[in-house]
Amino acid sequence: MPEITTLIDGIRNEIVDLRHEIHRHPELGYEEHGTAERVLAQLDRIEGLEIRSGVAETGIVATLGSDKPGPCVAFRADMDALPIEETGDVPYKSTVAGKMHACGHDGHTSCLAGAARVLSQMADELEGPVKFIFQPAEEGGAGGKRMCEEGALEDPAVDAIFGIHGWPQLSLGEVGVRAGALLAASDSFDIRIEGVGAHAAFPHLGVDPIVVASQVISAAQSIVSRTTDPLQAAVVTFGQVDAGTTYNIIPRSAAIKGTIRSLDEDVRRTAHRKLEEIATGVADGMGARAIVDVRDGYPVTYNDESATAYVERVIGGALGQALEQVPILPVMGGEDFAYYAEKVPASFVALGVRPKDRETYPNLHQSDYDFHDDAVPLGIRYHVEIARSFASMWKT
Repeated sequence: MPEITTLIDGIRNEIVDLRHEIHRHPELGYEEHGTAERVLAQLDRIEGLEIRSGVAETGIVATLGSDKPGPCVAFRADMDALPIEETGDVPYKSTVAGKMHACGHDGHTSCLAGAARVLSQMADELEGPVKFIFQPAEEGGAGGKRMCEEGALEDPAVDAIFGIHGWPQLSLGEVGVRAGALLAASDSFDIRIEGVGAHAAFPHLGVDPIVVASQVISAAQSIVSRTTDPLQAAVVTFGQVDAGTTYNIIPRSAAIKGTIRSLDEDVRRTAHRKLEEIATGVADGMGARAIVDVRDGYPVTYNDESATAYVERVIGGALGQALEQVPILPVMGGEDFAYYAEKVPASFVALGVRPKDRETYPNLHQSDYDFHDDAVPLGIRYHVEIARSFASMWKT
């Protein structure tokens, strides 16, 4: 059997080309039909791979060695793009107006497809099944939740699941690892302030919802500064305020939209409750009415202690020459990998994509972000080493 590096080198160019093709043809959540077809073209070449397509509309679940008696390890990659016009100058620039892979899902998907190709060539070494999950709609569509509901973690039952995310704050060859809460619960809210409309010259005859909304926004800052433990973390952001039609009319109502993010469930629920109390209380005190709708979004992405300890052992062993482990702090962004982590032990890591000779790199969700080609073989290697050691090292 050739060494893993030789196997990866043998498909590197082909998998990089796959990434470029996916990058050229970005598709939003639940629209990833072309992306899924490109992935299936890679998977269909693997003998003995059991493939389910059309899961959660465009998702794919592929299993290698489903009849093997050992524990089952799973990996997840997301396939969707973002509604952003690409400004970067690369030969494989997006050909779809207003859409691009600004979060690197083209890289995640390609790394996992490459890992499936490599692991298929060393299937005799595997003691248990390996499941490859390609999911739609991570960017707000909760595709991971639907994949779980449609049996992605079953038949065979998954013992642990692992995932990567390209990380521009880390250099190529670095991998950020953290046990516990890594990514935040990301919830959204709408507040409607109902006042009384009036002529701008006669404000005393109305109840100005814009003034009320401004007071709600100001008072809500106390949720983080005065009701959240300073050693905990929360973010309350107002992203949109919409009111009025012209300069000389006090409108009847105002609408506010925003997000609440937290790393702890108690903090999360307290922030929800306080926002509603503040909005309704302030509005009532000013003669208006507040209608508050706070909606749960993605849960906290929680890295299981045992799964993360396993990752650390693999990096300290077989992956030691390819990747350097670095500690990372929690991030207030959300991730629907959290839904898998609610079901089975899970660990999500940050894979460095910044070239070593650069101090900065475009950030995630920026219009010139690009998952670096040199991170592709590293991502493949990470998945392969996690899989090949799983049966023997998972519970040691």
